[in-house]
Amino acid sequence: MASEEQQEFLERNRLVIVGIGRKAGPPHMTPVYYVMDGDDVLISTTGSRFKAKAVRRNSEISLCVISEQPPFPYLLIYGEGTIEDHDAADVMMKIAEKMSGNKLPETARSVIEERAKTEGRVVLRVQPQQFFSTLPLAQKKNA
Repeated sequence: MASEEQQEFLERNRLVIVGIGRKAGPPHMTPVYYVMDGDDVLISTTGSRFKAKAVRRNSEISLCVISEQPPFPYLLIYGEGTIEDHDAADVMMKIAEKMSGNKLPETARSVIEERAKTEGRVVLRVQPQQFFSTLPLAQKKNA
């Protein structure tokens, strides 16, 4: 479970680098946006992308949540990933809001639901097991 300071960092930031093992060679890494659901990290992807296929094969996953503000502190998370075939449009809406900083109008829901269906969107849910952070993590965004 994240400390209060780590939880605040996760809520305050929006960019994560996902690290997933491949069958051979170094890990696959992808930068994406995320949202939180309690202690879990939620990521939108398509069912056909490497992230979803790899997590179905091996649930071990690494996340590096990074601040977009100097000195660029980060929080490294080791966890277990699962793929969920439901609520993809809800997660897409929440991520879009976090990316833009604005609440999406409910009228956008039908367009996002259609996009989620057409693209075969799924939710990558990561349940954190361990946390490691850099020293400036305690530094507040405007400090």
